[in-house]
Amino acid sequence: MYLAGAILVIDKEKQKDLRQFGTFVTIPFVLGGAPVVGWFIGSLLDKIGDTSPFFMYVFIVLGFVAGVREVYRIIRRFGDGA
Repeated sequence: MYLAGAILVIDKEKQKDLRQFGTFVTIPFVLGGAPVVGWFIGSLLDKIGDTSPFFMYVFIVLGFVAGVREVYRIIRRFGDGA
């Protein structure tokens, strides 16, 4: 890593490591955010359809499934060292 003019130049290996680190930092947000979005959508549908907790539970579970699926995709993409 060196400074060339006003541009910071990072070698390829360091750049790959930083990209992986940034991607792995997003995992907790993906796991936490997807169920929250599911809760919000489910609550909204429950208010519209007057089906109190039914859609909320369904969409929270779908949110967890979507979050785990996305984490699996992230780990599969970067787990092989690519």
